[in-house]
Amino acid sequence: METAGGWISMVDSIIRSQRPVHRVKYFILLFFALAPGSIGARAQDSPRINSESLLSHIQTLSSDEFEGRLAGSESGFKTQKYLIDAFSGIGLPVCASEYRQEFEIRGRQEGLEGANILGLIRGSSENTDIIILSAHFDHLGIRGGMIFNGADDNASGTAALIEIAAYFLENPLAHSLLIAAFDAEESGLQGAGAFLQNPCVEVDRISIIINMDMISRSQSSELYASGTFHYPPLKEILTNMDAPENIHLLFGHDLPDTGSDDWTLASDHGPFFQRGIPYLYFGVEDHEGYHNPSDDFENITLPFYVNAVELLVDVIIEVDNNMDMVKALRQP
Repeated sequence: METAGGWISMVDSIIRSQRPVHRVKYFILLFFALAPGSIGARAQDSPRINSESLLSHIQTLSSDEFEGRLAGSESGFKTQKYLIDAFSGIGLPVCASEYRQEFEIRGRQEGLEGANILGLIRGSSENTDIIILSAHFDHLGIRGGMIFNGADDNASGTAALIEIAAYFLENPLAHSLLIAAFDAEESGLQGAGAFLQNPCVEVDRISIIINMDMISRSQSSELYASGTFHYPPLKEILTNMDAPENIHLLFGHDLPDTGSDDWTLASDHGPFFQRGIPYLYFGVEDHEGYHNPSDDFENITLPFYVNAVELLVDVIIEVDNNMDMVKALRQP
């Protein structure tokens, strides 16, 4: 269990790594991180995620060193290597023959190469059904001389992917969990599309995709679950969960004919939905940092982010426990 001393050490190391102008904000974060109940009752009782490692990953991936992680660029390749090292470091088995699934990125210029980074945690039962847990790791790169670091979009989901994988390696589900770090989401969901064209597992075995995209920044502690309009039984699963007390899990952003307010095709779960595969998409509302250079690590909502990742562990467990219901939602 995380102790107050552990939080002090973790946040102090973050404070020391920041420019002086940012340090006051981190002392405020430290106060809220240590305030009674701030981490949420569920997370306080039995935290599964190594929060220090989680925050280290998001801070690193959204640093200037990674130059905005543009798909097909040197910084994109650097991010791929970071993920391969992280996956191999926790002992995540490869999916098929290797972690990297290469594909050509269409649109910007010829010859750009992307790569999804994939791993597979086998289930403890003989069942062959698969849950995909996904997050895209690319962002917008450098524009107009400014680095778009994409801390919330989507270093947050990528860091969570690593730490959630680490937990389920030690605590396997009954069903297999495919860990998918998708590339080129910002270029039109191309990584997810490439996966479905050349999957490392049989597509018919995929029962659901749980996608994380922007899960670290909400002053109101609101996290949306999109997809329950299309799949009402999934709402029943989520509403029966014992969520952290400081996370407000909301439903919506999936009504047809609502334009940009409909997230059904807005991220990497979209191509799966179009193939008849159920989805749950977790994300926050757009904020002032969305696709803006101000989407930096210093602006994430630290306690909310840790709580959100803990909640997602519970979501995956509940989906695993209700797989017969989930499988029945799949369209031919």
